[in-house]
Amino acid sequence: MTSLDKKILTNSITIILIFSIGYNIFDVFTFVKAERISPSNTDNSLGESLLELPPLKSNKAKSTQNDTDYSHNLLILYNTNTIDGDSNVRSNSTIITSGNKIIDVIDKDSPDKYYFYKNNTNSILIDLSGKYIIPGLFDMHAHVAGVMKNSFNQTYSDEALQRLLAFGITTIRNPGGPTELSGGLKNNVSSEKVTGPQIFTAGRLLNSPNISIPFVEKKVNSVSEVDEEINNQAKAGVDFIKLYVGLTPDLVKEAIDKAHSLGLKVIGHLYLTSWTEAANDKIDFLTHGVPVSPYLLSSQNRETFLKYGDGPFAHFLWLQLVSVNGKEINEMIESLVKNNVYVDPTLSVYESMAKDDPTNGQHIWPKVLQLTKKMYDNGVKLLTGTDIPNFDLAPGKSLHHELELLANAGIPTSNIIQIATKNGAEALGILNYTGTIEKGKEADLIVLSSNPVENISNTKSIELIINNGKIVNRNSLLSK
Repeated sequence: MTSLDKKILTNSITIILIFSIGYNIFDVFTFVKAERISPSNTDNSLGESLLELPPLKSNKAKSTQNDTDYSHNLLILYNTNTIDGDSNVRSNSTIITSGNKIIDVIDKDSPDKYYFYKNNTNSILIDLSGKYIIPGLFDMHAHVAGVMKNSFNQTYSDEALQRLLAFGITTIRNPGGPTELSGGLKNNVSSEKVTGPQIFTAGRLLNSPNISIPFVEKKVNSVSEVDEEINNQAKAGVDFIKLYVGLTPDLVKEAIDKAHSLGLKVIGHLYLTSWTEAANDKIDFLTHGVPVSPYLLSSQNRETFLKYGDGPFAHFLWLQLVSVNGKEINEMIESLVKNNVYVDPTLSVYESMAKDDPTNGQHIWPKVLQLTKKMYDNGVKLLTGTDIPNFDLAPGKSLHHELELLANAGIPTSNIIQIATKNGAEALGILNYTGTIEKGKEADLIVLSSNPVENISNTKSIELIINNGKIVNRNSLLSK
């Protein structure tokens, strides 16, 4: 061995010894204990949150109370119960985030990995003993740009987005609104001009003149008009095309084929076209869990409906006439499952209708829940959506109530969490980077003080929200 080789070997051994000694003695860090806040902070009264504690301490000790962007550090959430959005519960686990990503999820039987991260000089540690973490929630029916004609209000839209995020909703689908303004909201959030959840949006509704509605719509009568409108919306940058009640089966099929040829998915709120027809034509989404259509009734009841009903919004009469276990509904559900069509039941809408007309509502509400449970039991992929701001539903808060209504329908709580997280991401085509708590995915997380698997209402016991890797100042958003 040459003298140069000996020198290199000696230096290498010295470096290894120094690193080994340093690793074992460097254990200076401060644990931050998350304190419980009252579930009442989901209403107007604001409870204490993690952000109101003294400044988070770290090995590097750089953070301040007003600086909630820890994305340049390792954020270590430890001693927590992780409900990952895929029906798994992991006790005493640790979630590590860096930048906007989850870089590791460590189980209690992997202490070596935990101590490796803990001793990093950029680590910020939060002790979440007794707490629960779920993925960020999805509201798949949030009209944040307004859907009524001339109803767009920038102040309302900005405040709605802030409140959605304050309630742990990190991704939304806007299923219809003024095309350019809806796209503008999406861009404002993505460029961080406005604080809110990630937005996927449709533009104005495609409808025919056969059924007049007071919504933001484009009336189309022919295949060429359908194609022209979809081309225009595609150029405007929409993510979906929304089809409405007056479209006949031929125009629905054309719209689906045209949108798909441009890489756009299609949402349907239909009437003259049944859900069965639309599913067989490969529509991607159908919305509202009461699929009012004369063609989903028996022949005799169809005649009654057409004679006494007032069209696509005769929900009560349709519910009275429909047979939940009849051939028409069974065929509809079979087509939904076969063609992988997602449905957001918007149970809050029907609950509001039932409350507005309690005499009739008490008879039809159980049937709404039966329809939802039957779709779930037979494998229809459900989504969570609210239809804000219709029926005076409050942004954010109403989604948590929607979860409670799904539980009232008889859906297990662990599956409701999956519906509100993983299913939304899967439906939007973004499951590869969000929707579940996994290594490599976006850090969209909600810390809860109580177990939502035991009681789905516990999704309201929010203590901390992390959106795209950044801790959300929840109280600030709710106070605006």
